[in-house]
Amino acid sequence: MKYTHLVTGVFTVLHDPVTGRAVAGHRAVRAALVGAQLAGLVIAGRLAVEDGRMVATGPPDDEHRDDPTGDLVVAAVDGAPHDIRYWGTALGDTVYDRTAQALVDAGVLRRDAARLRAPRWPAADPVRAARARLEIEQRVADPVSFDLPGAVALACLLAVGAGGELAPGSGFVDELVAELPTGPAAVVTALAEVPVRPMPGGGRFAGSRLVVEAAVLQRRADAPAARPGRAALRARHDAAAALVGVGRAGEAVPLLEEVVAEAVHDLGPADPDALTAEGNLAVAYLAAGRPASGVPLLVEVLEEREWSLGADHPLSLTARDVLASVHRSAGRPAEALAHYGPVVEHRTRVLGPGHPDTLVSRLGAGLALADDGDPRAAVAVLTDALRDALAEQGPGHRCTVAIRGALAGCLDLAGRPVEARTEYDRAARDAATGLGPADPDTAALRAVLPR
Repeated sequence: MKYTHLVTGVFTVLHDPVTGRAVAGHRAVRAALVGAQLAGLVIAGRLAVEDGRMVATGPPDDEHRDDPTGDLVVAAVDGAPHDIRYWGTALGDTVYDRTAQALVDAGVLRRDAARLRAPRWPAADPVRAARARLEIEQRVADPVSFDLPGAVALACLLAVGAGGELAPGSGFVDELVAELPTGPAAVVTALAEVPVRPMPGGGRFAGSRLVVEAAVLQRRADAPAARPGRAALRARHDAAAALVGVGRAGEAVPLLEEVVAEAVHDLGPADPDALTAEGNLAVAYLAAGRPASGVPLLVEVLEEREWSLGADHPLSLTARDVLASVHRSAGRPAEALAHYGPVVEHRTRVLGPGHPDTLVSRLGAGLALADDGDPRAAVAVLTDALRDALAEQGPGHRCTVAIRGALAGCLDLAGRPVEARTEYDRAARDAATGLGPADPDTAALRAVLPR
């Protein structure tokens, strides 16, 4: 593999040639591409690592004169030195978009954006689209044949958890995955520290495996105390999430941001704990009045959960339910109903119609119908939900009280004020008995009733 093809090669490996869908999460794909881009520039002698920061070292040689993306990256690094992880975030979208467009312009991939929130990149030329994958798999089968760019490409793919896409069952890959590098940043750092010794006759690099192994060794050399384990991350996550539950979302946001960064870094972007932390960070953003940060993250979390865990996984359903609630709160009831539908159907089938999670989704769907101008349909949905809630949870359960209160409001909207008053009164009594007279839900229901 030529190092001028390093980034495009990583891109094609990370996207399914038939569907065009990425085989790793949004951030993981971009991190791998930026890692490959920086590594290629290090190989070319245009960048180096000094005291943990990327620095520009010189102009392009003849082989790299026509490299507009590389020129842009070098100019950015030259203007503001930062550590490698900073550039992984700052340049992720730019490198991704430029690489995708370059592959489209070359006729290797095509852009498929029909009916999708994000475009996919299926193969336009299946032979060329598969070239990098086949080459890396051949090298994996015969590790001594690795050249330097091939070793860097493999290291970047392993670093973002994409090793399973290459030669599953390979002892070489399995050995490296067992001590996965912390991320593409470790690969670039390792590359900068390993001497490059081209071999006569083919440009082979006798120590190419060291590029991968040095990244592993760098992780081992880090102080263990500086990288909390899963249990410690979960404890910090739970403490921060609890702040959101008591109305202190502003305090929770920076704590959850740290947990998410460490979980993705240490456990991988597709790990369930990392996905849970990202979802709760999105909720914290929304609760703190930061929808511009919360909504895009929530959409991304949903996509990554469905891709990594499946659409019917409880974490995926929770993310879709929260997104439905966000749409409803933002005055987009039709979009909310589109998300509530599959959640209600799956939870009813798997958990039962009277399970609290199912009831919460049915409540949201009923309220969305009312918001969409159909209070009669809302009354029908909420009446059915109330029947199941009473049978499974009892009149004083919080879900039952919330459904009865919502039903009362929808009866009022449907022009049935006498029935609405009856349900409000029952909901207030049940709340006082089941939740307590000082509970906020009890107080809210009492406030609706006329004095």
